[in-house]
Amino acid sequence: MQRTVVSSPQTRALFPAIDFVLFRQGKEPQVKELLQRYGAFRIRNHGLSSQVKESCFGFAKGFFNQPTERKRNVSSFSGFECETVRGSRIPKESLYVSRTELERYPPVSLLYKEMMDQFMPELLESLSQALDLRFSLQHYHKSGDDTIALHHYPMVEGVERNPAHQDFGLLTLLIQEDAGTTSGLEIADLQSTDKKGSSSIGASARFVPVEPGENEITVFVGNMLPKLARTNQCDAVLRSCVHRVASGDRERYSIACFVHADSMTILDEKGITARGHLENWISRSQAQGH
Repeated sequence: MQRTVVSSPQTRALFPAIDFVLFRQGKEPQVKELLQRYGAFRIRNHGLSSQVKESCFGFAKGFFNQPTERKRNVSSFSGFECETVRGSRIPKESLYVSRTELERYPPVSLLYKEMMDQFMPELLESLSQALDLRFSLQHYHKSGDDTIALHHYPMVEGVERNPAHQDFGLLTLLIQEDAGTTSGLEIADLQSTDKKGSSSIGASARFVPVEPGENEITVFVGNMLPKLARTNQCDAVLRSCVHRVASGDRERYSIACFVHADSMTILDEKGITARGHLENWISRSQAQGH
């Protein structure tokens, strides 16, 4: 597998991670600016247990270190180069855990429970206020079909490990391993990209490296949130985050929580629901080799 590295000018790193306690109090005004420019921001002081997080990473490493044949017996496992993005096979292996499968994986279940018990409701409410939305995001996330994904990228030098793309959900919460060095995650400055999205971002796109940071969470806007804002006639100008994983000289482990709107949530004037959006996304991705 050979993929050309996208060469683009680099810009400065994202602002320091915002303090979640201050964000809940409405005292982090730069969040709106970050979302409009990058479709993403970083959070610290979020209250999630470091022990629970590290336990989940420990489980992930133990799972991925198993023989390939054993991993293939797990239905929610996706092996190296089994997924494609923009026609390129991805050197990544993943375990996708839906809400109905959480009890099979106690360390993953504990992390998800911590997220949902307090952090997620407060995040959704604070985002609603920061973006001056005419509704509360919590209203559309009561029984969403969320998924937690454990990702493992091997060391790959000279080529991208995952081309620029967007996520289809409401939000993505990404926890990177606190390894003390860059992980390869990069986020595009949306001002430098084609507004049509990641399929034609252009050579002038500027990417920002996102350092793992100690005990931080990176929040990405997915494709559902801008649609939901437009449907509710909100003034907020939002685009989903364009991000990629660059080459790297070390293995990369991450935990992503894909937060979805409830399946019957209406996302556009034609009446397409969140479930229909997901089905269309999958169909389009398969047709385009994504």
